[in-house]
Amino acid sequence: MIILEEPYVSDFILEYISRNNIPVLENEYAVLHNKGYKLNYISTDQAIKNYNSGEHIYTVSEHTFDWIYKNLPDSELVYKIGIFKDKARFRTLVSDLYPDFYFKEISFEQLKNFDSTNVPYPVILKPSVGFLSLGVYALFNQNDFNNALLDLLEITKSRMGLFPESVIGSKFILEKYIQGVEFAIDAYFDTNGTPVILNILKHVFSSHSDVSDRMYCTGKEIISRYIDPFTEFLAGINNKLNITDFPVHVEIRISNDGSIVPIEINPLRFAGASCTDIAYYAYGINTVDCYLNQIKPDFNRILRKMPDKIYSLILIDKNGKNIDNAKFDYDRLNNDFENILSLRKIANPAMGLFAILFTETSLGNEAELHKALITDYSNYL
Repeated sequence: MIILEEPYVSDFILEYISRNNIPVLENEYAVLHNKGYKLNYISTDQAIKNYNSGEHIYTVSEHTFDWIYKNLPDSELVYKIGIFKDKARFRTLVSDLYPDFYFKEISFEQLKNFDSTNVPYPVILKPSVGFLSLGVYALFNQNDFNNALLDLLEITKSRMGLFPESVIGSKFILEKYIQGVEFAIDAYFDTNGTPVILNILKHVFSSHSDVSDRMYCTGKEIISRYIDPFTEFLAGINNKLNITDFPVHVEIRISNDGSIVPIEINPLRFAGASCTDIAYYAYGINTVDCYLNQIKPDFNRILRKMPDKIYSLILIDKNGKNIDNAKFDYDRLNNDFENILSLRKIANPAMGLFAILFTETSLGNEAELHKALITDYSNYL
């Protein structure tokens, strides 16, 4: 069973659930944004029955949590979501694995009068619950802290109002800034609690202070090098949590000493805004299908057939500007990349995007990716 909701669902996912007649909760978003695909809608009562009979649930967005909290309030599903959704709670549950990791939860009201002089910089400030890097800041000194607070005051009056409380929340967490390379992982814990990895993406930044989601990359070298240590890492985390039958989108960093440290684990979904679809373009697999049918990809076989290319997910953002997408020159993107595998135009203003790109880049042509990291796409008009 799948629950569709804001902010976006891809044609790739819609075609898959239509072709396979997968039950879809009938809600306003699913009906208005089916893009002409014939979906197998089910009522709330039937969805509850399906869940209680043991059917797997996958959501494309955390906007679905309000429905889950309302209709499955005492379920194990709500318990599992709560462990991961509340970043401070998750940090506490795994704290003995990372005894020297600084973190502190603080309300927005407390943040306004917080004494930041004793903060062990550098740190990350972010919502205890969050989405698409909203309200996330890398702070290297007290001046950064003060500037972040001013920016947050402005954001709460505008963009955050476009998201429900269950997605954004009103509490923040200060935590140690982990120096190192960042990765995102799509995975699920099977019926035995064993982690099954479906996607590994390297999060590429333009600078140390960059906290945006502009670019993620994957390829043969990344999968072959990291799938075993990342699987072992997730197994260690789940030794503390004992989660089963559950999809997750995991963000981690490999610190300078080689240790793997979790940034956050996002529940009941893979990479947001259907970005998990990059697995199809890179490895030829459908991550949602893998979870719903408990399929474990044979990456040894997949890697033997994969070309030596870099597969990238690139968010073509508006640089914080309020620009009508109709003004954007989408054709200009074709001149910037060797091979655009998919260009998805975004209509939802809450996402702050013109488009989501999936690209294929030959080794030796990484310059096109470096350029994409620093390009101001608000000028492509």
